[in-house]
Amino acid sequence: MDIELRHLRYFVAVAEEAGFTAAAGRAHVTQQVLSAQVRQLEDAVGTPLLSRTGRGVVLTAAGSAFLDVAREMLSSLDRGVAAARNAARAVAGRLVVGLSAATGGLVRTQVLAAGHRLASRSSLDLAEVAGLPWVAAPLSVDGCVPSVFRDDWLAAPRPGGGVPVVGAEARTIEEWREYVVAGRGIGLCPASAEAFSARPGTVFVPARGVPPTSLCVAWRADDLRPAVLAFAKVAASVAAGAGAAGAAGAGAAGAAGAGAAGAAGAGAAGAAGAGAAGAAGDEA
Repeated sequence: MDIELRHLRYFVAVAEEAGFTAAAGRAHVTQQVLSAQVRQLEDAVGTPLLSRTGRGVVLTAAGSAFLDVAREMLSSLDRGVAAARNAARAVAGRLVVGLSAATGGLVRTQVLAAGHRLASRSSLDLAEVAGLPWVAAPLSVDGCVPSVFRDDWLAAPRPGGGVPVVGAEARTIEEWREYVVAGRGIGLCPASAEAFSARPGTVFVPARGVPPTSLCVAWRADDLRPAVLAFAKVAASVAAGAGAAGAAGAGAAGAAGAGAAGAAGAGAAGAAGAGAAGAAGDEA
């Protein structure tokens, strides 16, 4: 008699449940059918695998040796099935993903001119910088909610109801840094900007009580290639697994609804427009 998969599954169930009654329920067969199948397996192997007692069953020495092999065979089969299904769903193609280096750190830090009176602090919260002018991004004109990106980096609205004072508006990162160095205002940036965007005359001070920023995936709304949509779906799955609760904002949500992969609404709406935090679908 040939040993079939059902024999292995039934034997493993009986061994792990230490009895036929519980194993029959687990295998969704009657106890009589289960017992007969295990007997067939023992006949095929040529030696008893289980010792029947009044309290249930225990493995014989042969049964213990066979159990390890049976488990491995079933596990290998499960892995093979999963691999085949993954291969069938696999999307082939080349995908280029652009990433702004400064977005590597989602924790935010305060940026001040080197000569600022608060530049020597070990950290700063919003109460300590209340009333100080900020360098802000201009309102968006790319179809997003105009103030979302600007307000996010001004830490507005604020818990205490304070309203940030805008000392200057900068359209580029370079212009923003120049205004900070000139003392026109302070600002927030990803903590990783200290490594990627620092310049002489700026000081980075860790910010306390400021929510972390968000990293988003953005792609063209009309780009429906399988490789792009598959990447967006994976990104959304990773974000969900990490506890990212935000769905993509207005810009990302319109991208075919194929796995809104933006990690947060506020960051998503302005990230692509400002050129800061977006990872473009095929061409950055």
